Amino acid sequence: MNNSLKGKLALAFLLVFVAGAATGAFLGLHHLTHHIILGPPHSGDVQERMREHLRRALSLTAEQENKIAPIVDATSSKLETIRVETAERVRTVMEESKRQVAPLLTSEQQKKLDKLDSEHRRMMHLHGFLPAPPPKDNPPPPTP
Repeated sequence: MNNSLKGKLALAFLLVFVAGAATGAFLGLHHLTHHIILGPPHSGDVQERMREHLRRALSLTAEQENKIAPIVDATSSKLETIRVETAERVRTVMEESKRQVAPLLTSEQQKKLDKLDSEHRRMMHLHGFLPAPPPKDNPPPPTP
């Protein structure tokens, strides 16, 4: 085997390794951001995931699935209520924090803070975590 062929084989192996590493990194990052960092499934997924998990883990019969369905539905509804209430509380605390921090910043820093807030809202919107609208009898305070 001559040196030219050895070099080409080494380069081919290196390219395959780099392609595999890049693919693994991409898939790992995707999994990390969509399954770990963003947390639990979106609200519509909880009910179906609960049903599927119980069905598989307990080897439920069709009759058992039918009897358990109302319990899963009620549990899912309660969990959704808790999720919405918690999201609203978090949003309120974060807005209050921003209102307290903003006056302490320069106008340039305030613009950066607004940009951070805008990016955060966009990311939350993209991933289905939409903030609850403000109550009609209590409109949101003006942003400084």
